Amino acid sequence: MRYLDSHVHFWQLARGDYRWLKPDNAALYRDYVPDDLFAAASGCDMEGFIAIQAAATTAETEYLLALADRHERIAGVVGYLNPLADSFAEDYGRLRRHPRFAGIRIDRAIVEPCRQEPAPARLLANLAQLERDGLAVDLLIGPADMPVVAGWLTRLPRLKAAINHIGSPDVRRGELEPWAARMGELASFPRVYCKWSGMITAAGGADAEALAPYIQRTAELFGPSRVLFGSDWPVALTAGTYRDVVQLFERLLPQAWSESERDAARGANARRFYTEAGDRSL
Repeated sequence: MRYLDSHVHFWQLARGDYRWLKPDNAALYRDYVPDDLFAAASGCDMEGFIAIQAAATTAETEYLLALADRHERIAGVVGYLNPLADSFAEDYGRLRRHPRFAGIRIDRAIVEPCRQEPAPARLLANLAQLERDGLAVDLLIGPADMPVVAGWLTRLPRLKAAINHIGSPDVRRGELEPWAARMGELASFPRVYCKWSGMITAAGGADAEALAPYIQRTAELFGPSRVLFGSDWPVALTAGTYRDVVQLFERLLPQAWSESERDAARGANARRFYTEAGDRSL
């Protein structure tokens, strides 16, 4: 029972590009580096981690790739590139050469302008490059963003995409719609996966009962072959320990899934999703 954690972050405040981190958030306003993660995950049978961007700069992506050079357990890096930027092709070409560059993450700042206007041709062309290369696009989106993303995927049906944090439903209010219907639309694209990440934070603690309807729905939509385990460390520390996250994930795994299917969600799916392009391997 080995895990590949598909969603962790690292940061060093002195780098200066983590604009969302504020001093009043005492739990997170400090450096978090790989040795901190390895200590936190000790005893949880983790074979590796996928580092996800935490700053909207290519410099941070290069910082994460440098960490991957020094730490073999960082199996891949999902960085930041703006698919609307003039510099995308040059930056992508440079980053793409690194063997642990696994893709990019897109958030609401890119999606929101497309709610009112058609997707720019440049955005679709740049995402098509990732589609051709078999690299991943992580999606930090909520229900309001999903129709826009579905439109992109209609044009790019072979684009590999991972919906972060189970699509950011309002767990504390127990709202299922329109989240469930829109997740269903995204799940109809066979190369779209769902990360069971950020759950302990969304629920305000290890509340399996509150999360159960969302897990049940995504389990039905994506099945055991398209679910990814992600801790969202260190953000998850605001609601529990690393071990708490793993134990919550285990409690939520569907009883109807076989042990091999559970193992797929624990790690094999993430290994395939982030390393199947070219000769990438763990």
